[in-house]
Amino acid sequence: MATAKDKRRYPRTAREVALALILRPRIPGSPEGSRGLHVSTRDISLAGISVLLPEPIRPDTDVELSLVLSEDDDRLCHLHGTVAWCGHTDGQLLAGIALDLARADGGRWARSFSESSS
Repeated sequence: MATAKDKRRYPRTAREVALALILRPRIPGSPEGSRGLHVSTRDISLAGISVLLPEPIRPDTDVELSLVLSEDDDRLCHLHGTVAWCGHTDGQLLAGIALDLARADGGRWARSFSESSS
């Protein structure tokens, strides 16, 4: 039987990376405001990142992420995305973030995947 993982367009790679995550309110100027979290990844792919969370995040929350792509290049990579899902898996609270590669350093992120598959 095929699983959802088998059907992914872009394969996920288990990789732990520390990153800063800024949650942006859906409505600018809303009372909930922006807030930051420091989280780590569980896995990554070209189109998304799964992160371990200290608290739940509502799906459809816009986020900004800052992380270092590799030890060889210590420049921060700035990405934008949207929380696609949030829930408990294997006893851990996780969120899946769908990346918007047309914004910020999305092109640099995409190139890092094409370089690693060469």
